[in-house]
Amino acid sequence: MGISMEELNRMRNMDIMDLRREDLSNAEDIVIDTGKSVESRIRSFLEQTKNPYAQNVGEYILQVGFMEGAEDLIDDRMILLTRKKTQIMV
Repeated sequence: MGISMEELNRMRNMDIMDLRREDLSNAEDIVIDTGKSVESRIRSFLEQTKNPYAQNVGEYILQVGFMEGAEDLIDDRMILLTRKKTQIMV
């Protein structure tokens, strides 16, 4: 399966409000063999997803993006997001 750069850019730039659940893969159905090379893992991910930038996660649509030059890991960003969302406003 080959995805053109134009198609990848289109998917990356989609507004989350324009995404439709039926057009997305379910995140829990995506299985990646971490014993394989990075190139094989990327290829497998792209083959299993309808849009590599968005998936169905339970009742929600999760849209992901990447910042060039960022040194934080996704785990670091998820912790920051969780802290921000769980702050109690006084």
